[in-house]
Amino acid sequence: MGIRDIDPSELPGGPSLARAVELVPRLISDDPLTVGLYLREQYGHTVRIPPIHPSLDKEVYLISHPDDLQYILQSNPSEFGGLDVPGSRDFSRVIRNSIVSLHEDSEEGSWTRRMRLVGPEFNENAVIPKAPEMVETTLATLAEFEGDDGGATAAAPETVPDAVQVMAPDHDGIRLLPAMQRLTLRLLGVSLFGPDIRAQETDIIESVDGLRDLFKQRQTRLVASYVGRRLPDELHLPGWLQDGLGADPYVELGSRQERQIEAYVDQLIGAATAIVERRLRTPRAYDDALGAWLCRQDPVDGESLDPETLRQEVLGLLIAGHATVTAGMTWALYLLAARPEVQERIRAETRETELLAPHGEAACQVALGETPATEDGETFITSLPYTRRVWEETLRLYPSLPVFGRTTKTQTSVGGEEIDAGTHVLISPYVTHRDPDFWDDPDTFDPSRFESEQVADRHEFAYLPFSKGRHSCLGENIATTEATAALAAICATYRVEFARPHDTDPEEFDPHEAPEVGLDSAINLQPDRDIHVRFSPVNPE
Repeated sequence: MGIRDIDPSELPGGPSLARAVELVPRLISDDPLTVGLYLREQYGHTVRIPPIHPSLDKEVYLISHPDDLQYILQSNPSEFGGLDVPGSRDFSRVIRNSIVSLHEDSEEGSWTRRMRLVGPEFNENAVIPKAPEMVETTLATLAEFEGDDGGATAAAPETVPDAVQVMAPDHDGIRLLPAMQRLTLRLLGVSLFGPDIRAQETDIIESVDGLRDLFKQRQTRLVASYVGRRLPDELHLPGWLQDGLGADPYVELGSRQERQIEAYVDQLIGAATAIVERRLRTPRAYDDALGAWLCRQDPVDGESLDPETLRQEVLGLLIAGHATVTAGMTWALYLLAARPEVQERIRAETRETELLAPHGEAACQVALGETPATEDGETFITSLPYTRRVWEETLRLYPSLPVFGRTTKTQTSVGGEEIDAGTHVLISPYVTHRDPDFWDDPDTFDPSRFESEQVADRHEFAYLPFSKGRHSCLGENIATTEATAALAAICATYRVEFARPHDTDPEEFDPHEAPEVGLDSAINLQPDRDIHVRFSPVNPE
């Protein structure tokens, strides 16, 4: 059925075709998540959306009620397959045949077999013991960013790509996003990849950032093209939308930009290849996940991962394990810079731990071996309940994976609607997390929401930053441990403040007044512009 064949009166529970078209400029000028919030507010928890977006090539429903999410993700997952649409195929070139992309229906490999081979390293028992090393890595990285100009080592030479530049020449601080890209990539080295990942640091950050921008450009042009060429003339679209750019759901960006995409993909593949080749030479020297994956044999077929498959795992995790934690940490520090009282509460909590205790007789006795060091990673992380709640509340407001989807395998019923086989079902944690039916004052930052009593009283599927069910994000334990350890280390030793632009009078600048930022949900959710902060060392107590 073509878009001209759809009768708007046949779209209960959603906008008419004409009304949906009015939202197209917002899809292009604003972030699609704002449109998702609007649709839920106007039409409820099950919204049938006319096919105005070519990257969703079939009928689409936006589903946001926790009962329905539980039905899709946990109770009846066999009725839904992975989402495979034109708009998701750009990054599939990078993450294909990795644990990030595999599911039961995947043709490239068995998800169950891959879980047997790589799953043990994602278990919290394997991750949490590394928390002290994560703290050390965080402190070493933050030392590079001290000072009014972000520190001497943050001032990269002119040959370093803009995306990797941490220094902010026009502010008395640094650019937060590239700083967190650097930190979280090193934390991923602690969790999975080994310290030598730093050798490819610049290439990885530049290529992931560049691909993200170019794929977002393609999506914007794709919407404008499709609307301008396919929708009825009688809808009186604005002239700028009528300028067709081609109706193919794979829009070419131009030869120079397409060559740049290929160059970024090749650069990312080159980085992953270099990492794997080092492990092939000495798989046990680094004592990391990659070495274990090369040597582990599948108990069913006796085979290990081949180097090509291992490279694909590295590529997939550079997107899922690095970019997503980067986004979450960026939002967390944006929220904390505006809330010095929250920073102080984290600082007080961390000072009670053995690992981050301030200078004093007790700490020095441990350091000198006069008193046995008893605080392992598990004890340390368990001692930081408030810090963890801050992270959980950050992901409620700004889930790194803001939207994902499934495609129905058979006819089914969701939210009172009969849905045909082949229909796309979109799930947006961002929309569900801001639903006042399940969250009091949902736009307010409040870590107390994650105290055990409140969690027990809330629907399990009202909060799903890592998805839920059998195919929930494998990296939840890694992301949570990394973020908790990093936030604790930062707040224990630094005050996080917004950086002052050099053209602003110091007397008129409030370092805790948050600058206004928008959303950018291309692939993952991050701020749509630079945030500038400074890390000021806290004097020992």
